[in-house]
Amino acid sequence: MKRLISFGVLLAVLCIQLPLSAQKKGKLTPTEKENIKTAKVRIVRYEAPPLNFMSPKDVAGEGLVARVTKSDLADSQEAHRFLPSKLVQENIDSLFRNEGLATNVEVMDEAFEFSMPADLKDLSKYADVEADYIVEVIVPLMGWQASYSPTKWRTYWLNLAVEVRIIRQEDLTRIWKTNVGHGGLKDKQLKFHITELEEDGRAKIAGMLDIAALESSKRVVESFVKAKK
Repeated sequence: MKRLISFGVLLAVLCIQLPLSAQKKGKLTPTEKENIKTAKVRIVRYEAPPLNFMSPKDVAGEGLVARVTKSDLADSQEAHRFLPSKLVQENIDSLFRNEGLATNVEVMDEAFEFSMPADLKDLSKYADVEADYIVEVIVPLMGWQASYSPTKWRTYWLNLAVEVRIIRQEDLTRIWKTNVGHGGLKDKQLKFHITELEEDGRAKIAGMLDIAALESSKRVVESFVKAKK
C-alpha cells in the first residue's frame, strides 16, 4: 500500500512539473511575419561551446593544438573560446534590417550561458522582457568544430551549426525554429592544412569563422523568408 501511495505522489509531482517545463509551440503565420516587421524584436544569444578541435595528439602534437587554441591544455574542451554566436547575432540583426524583415531591433550584448536542449525549453526568463518577439541564436554542442578526414588527418575543415528560434513574448510561445550549418571539405574557404596554423593559427581560424558565421546567417534569413505556415 505504501508503494502505491509513493507512486501516486511521484506521478502527481510529475504531472505538476510537466506543464511548467513544456514549451508552447505555435506557427510563423503571414500575420506574425507582418507583425515582426514593426514590432519590438530583441535578438539574444547563448554562449557557444569551445571550438572542438579534433586532433590525433600522438601525431599532431599537443604543443601545436595548445598554440592554436591559446590554451595550456591540448584537451579540445579547453580550446580558446571564439564567439560564433555573437557573430551570427550581429549578422542576423544587419540582414533583418537591410531586408526590411524587422525594423525595430535591439541586440542583447550579454550572452546567456551555454545550455543543453532540455534547458532551452524553459522560456520563463523572457516573462518580463520588454519586447514583442525574442530571436534566439544558439550554437549547439559539437556545432562548432574543426574536423579531419581519417585518411588525411592533416587536412581539416571548419563546421558551424546554428539553431535560431523566435519566441512570441506575450504568451511565451515558440513560433519558429530553424537549424542551419556551413562548412565541410567541399568549401575551400574553410578547408586548411594543419601546418597553416603554425603561424598565427588563431587569426586563421577567426577569418574562417567570419565566413561560416555570415553564410549561416544568410541561410537563417532564407529559411525565415521561405517559411509559409
